Amino acid sequence: MDLKSLTTKLDRNGQMLVSESQIRNEVIQEKPAREDIENEIECPRCYDMMTLCSDFDNLYYLCDSCEFCLYTIKR
Repeated sequence: MDLKSLTTKLDRNGQMLVSESQIRNEVIQEKPAREDIENEIECPRCYDMMTLCSDFDNLYYLCDSCEFCLYTIKR
């Protein structure tokens, strides 16, 4: 079921038959998983390996050697 079919389900009075939470859950399930993010990258400062970390809704790379932090951009 896609978002267009969910939003068009109305009764005779124009009331939605599908709740907004069901629509949000369907949209969340349809998002493809990002596979282009590497778990480790090379640190631009010391050339050691940086590890991918997360802080609630932010992704960033952290170097354990020099403590350099590199944040990713949200799309």
